[in-house]
Amino acid sequence: MGIMDWFKQGVGNGPATVTPAASAPQSGDRGTEVGGLDFKSAVDAHMKWKRRLEAYINGTSAEDLKVDVVCRDDQCPLGKWIYNRGSSEFGYSETFFDMKAHHTNFHRCAGEVLRNAQAGDKEKALHLLHHGDYLRASERVKTLLAKLFVLVLDGKTAIDAHVKWKERLHDYVAGKGGEVLDAQAVTRDDLCALGIWINGDGVRDFGGSPAFENLRRIHTRFHASAGHVVAVTAVGQQEAALAMLEEGDYAQASDEVTAALVELFARHN
Repeated sequence: MGIMDWFKQGVGNGPATVTPAASAPQSGDRGTEVGGLDFKSAVDAHMKWKRRLEAYINGTSAEDLKVDVVCRDDQCPLGKWIYNRGSSEFGYSETFFDMKAHHTNFHRCAGEVLRNAQAGDKEKALHLLHHGDYLRASERVKTLLAKLFVLVLDGKTAIDAHVKWKERLHDYVAGKGGEVLDAQAVTRDDLCALGIWINGDGVRDFGGSPAFENLRRIHTRFHASAGHVVAVTAVGQQEAALAMLEEGDYAQASDEVTAALVELFARHN
């Protein structure tokens, strides 16, 4: 199972079904660290809370858990990331905001489980652990972590694929790299990695939204401008083509595609 499939299991409308022990991502998949957080490790650590609390309740744990620590949402690795780099990089995201709120609620519920265990009410502690607010909060944290990872990584990948166009065009115009570009093919907006995404997963996930339609329109204009750069190069006007990469329609459209991608993922993240 690929890493994206592993995470996307937790992005449905119902409870997350991420089960690393049974279906861990295969080696060689894309990394799971984005914005200073390894999302897979974060999900794994979050899922271990249930086993840690259950072992404590059953008296098989050597951990010295304290209610006033467990109930805080800024002491675990995920919580520390949320209140530092997470907030600075993804504070604009509704998904991040929701995940932060549910993470806070999760630790409140975990603290309540531990409080009952330490009061000697094992039956109630186990009931709270396996039912009700604790379970719902735990599932929501897993789901929202997975959703945030998928949205942010897909957006980053799309931007990276687009940014590489300038390097490819520059090398072609300068006669470097050996890549042969055809103006008619470059003009098409459905052959590049971003275009394939727009016409596939993009339209599936965001089709109809104003931000997505804006991206599609600008992306089409970008490829028309890129095709013009290739056409100018083909008739021997390398200096003019190089200037087009830095200013004019191509440069403007390129910047607008990146801005439109950022806006799309900010609005739907």
